[in-house]
Amino acid sequence: MFVPQNKTINDLLAQNDKVNYSLRRRIYDTERIKSELEWQKWNMLTDKDTFLKEIENLENALYRKLNPKMLVETRCEERLYRAGIELCLDKTTIGLHKEHFQLNNTTKMLNDKLNQAKAMHNVLIEQINVLDEQLKNKTHALNVDQKCLQYRVQLDNRNCS
Repeated sequence: MFVPQNKTINDLLAQNDKVNYSLRRRIYDTERIKSELEWQKWNMLTDKDTFLKEIENLENALYRKLNPKMLVETRCEERLYRAGIELCLDKTTIGLHKEHFQLNNTTKMLNDKLNQAKAMHNVLIEQINVLDEQLKNKTHALNVDQKCLQYRVQLDNRNCS
């Protein structure tokens, strides 16, 4: 009679130890994953700041190119509508057209880079939001597992008393 009862008690204690070990292991794994997510989020926030600075620099560079571009366009128009002078392509006109072409290419290139930087910034923000959601879920799971283990330890202490 005592042998089956002791065997059952030992089996229950072994199962209890396995469950407690599994919970501790799960808590450890969850904490490790949570710290990895926090590290990734920190890196992404650093990258986000870098992209914001790059976007600001590109916007400033684009703004600095607009005044020279407008000046070249104005000079080309004034040369086009000169009174009393025949339309001709002299060195000055050709130079102005080259400068206008270069400024157009530069502003187009800056706009493309700016759009790419903004797109990457938006993707990064979306990823940060996903990481925030994952961190929230991991924190919740960690709290639940820790409370569960805490309650199991309290129950185990009551049974031992």
